[in-house]
Amino acid sequence: MDVTLIHGASTLSLTDGTVARLLGLDGTGEAPVHRIEERGPQQHGATDIDFRLDPRTVQLALWIKGTSQADLETKRKQLIDAFRATVAAKALRFTLDNGEVYQLDGHSTGSLTMPQEGGEGFVMRVGLTFRAADPTFYDPEATTLTYYLGGSAGTASAVPTVVPTFVGASILNVSESIEYEGTWRAYPRIQIHGPISGPKITNSSGALHEVLEFSGVNIPTGEIYTVDLRYGYKTVTDSAGTSKITELTNASDLATWHLADDSEVTDGVNTLLVTGTAATGATRIDIIYNARYVGI
Repeated sequence: MDVTLIHGASTLSLTDGTVARLLGLDGTGEAPVHRIEERGPQQHGATDIDFRLDPRTVQLALWIKGTSQADLETKRKQLIDAFRATVAAKALRFTLDNGEVYQLDGHSTGSLTMPQEGGEGFVMRVGLTFRAADPTFYDPEATTLTYYLGGSAGTASAVPTVVPTFVGASILNVSESIEYEGTWRAYPRIQIHGPISGPKITNSSGALHEVLEFSGVNIPTGEIYTVDLRYGYKTVTDSAGTSKITELTNASDLATWHLADDSEVTDGVNTLLVTGTAATGATRIDIIYNARYVGI
């Protein structure tokens, strides 16, 4: 496994020996969970009603070896600089031997104290803790599902659907089932490229039936509406960055619309329906997401 620290455009391998080698790793399995329970006045035990994932901590044990004391001090400083506290999140990228890549966003907890011991040559053993407020890993390569008058295209696995698809001269009405490969729900970004009138995106998988609808709204040629469904965002903006959240109908599921994993829908199959009128060859709706995982 290769483990790389990423901060903006900077990268630092923690496994190739250039600065450090990884001696040990812990905390990349199942995300921490706490159960939500309620208890009545005469109840023995409790009633389990739900759960939440808690922040994750990853423990790393590193080995630094220099060719001289000066080289060791240089590598030590590089490691301190790489893990110093910042407002912007850093990322740990894990590249497995089978080629799969997973990423985790977070921050160092400030535990990189860099103790030194004598009698071992130009060598240091260092332990640090990386904390991820969102404990789920994600595939850094995004998947894009594209819907247009001619149908749809994307890199997700398509599953045959019995829902009829009708594509008219100016009517966008495309239904497709895709197999979501993650083990945790994904909240995508959706880009609606005009011209289109009254666009509506529905995930009708299982019992979900979550809808994003712009009833009576005309998005002109050249305009792009972006619906960002990620937690902490939940925004609707046009190309100029102006909020258009009031143009969503009150029945829209802005807070919850997501792609479901196989714990919610059978085999992770999500059935998506995209509709709208007054469309042309320039009309396009992109659903962009990163598959997320509860552990690696």
